Amino acid sequence: MKRNKIILLFLGLTFCVSTFYFSINTYTNEYSETHYLFMEDTGINKSNLPVTEASLQELSIGDDNAPITIIEYASMTCSHCADFHTETYPDLKEDYIEKGQVKFIFREFPLDKLSMATSMLARCVDNSISLAFIDILFQNRNKWYSDNAITELKNLSKQAGLSSEDFDQCLNNQGLLDQLIMQKENAVKEFQINSTPSFIINGKVISGNKPYSYFKSEIEKILDLHKGI
Repeated sequence: MKRNKIILLFLGLTFCVSTFYFSINTYTNEYSETHYLFMEDTGINKSNLPVTEASLQELSIGDDNAPITIIEYASMTCSHCADFHTETYPDLKEDYIEKGQVKFIFREFPLDKLSMATSMLARCVDNSISLAFIDILFQNRNKWYSDNAITELKNLSKQAGLSSEDFDQCLNNQGLLDQLIMQKENAVKEFQINSTPSFIINGKVISGNKPYSYFKSEIEKILDLHKGI
């Protein structure tokens, strides 16, 4: 009786191991056939780039004539960037951007391959919803920043209007990839950006995520000076 239990236990373990091995192989085979540019080394071949500067359309919100311009450089996989967009940005938007006092510009600064992929996808959805889609990606970071990244990003992109074919074409867009890399290189050269999030407030470089109170203080100082002009 005891011997039969041991045999049954062994067979059960063998079945579990086989099932696990099969599922891993199936997952690997499914995605090994899918090749995307962001999976490669993101070095840029400047000889193939038709321009010397990034010509990406600016992702911005707010009055173009606002006295304050805030530029954010962010990596989509950066947890501190996600914190800014979920905790600080909503108040900044309500209190200053929507009131015409601040123009906010978002620029990609991808620190890894997955961040590059999400940046590309945010550029492939309709431009009118790019910033909203970026917010959604940050809010759902815990879902797609995982082993199921491709599947989760496909689902989120579909909700933003990208078909499966659009998704694949986007992540194989060499021109877009080059432009994002060039924008990152320009940020390093112009502002010495080397971490995310980084902010440029009317030319002043601010490194790291800051609480809303910090942004409020900086903004109010500039607004006070602007009132005296």
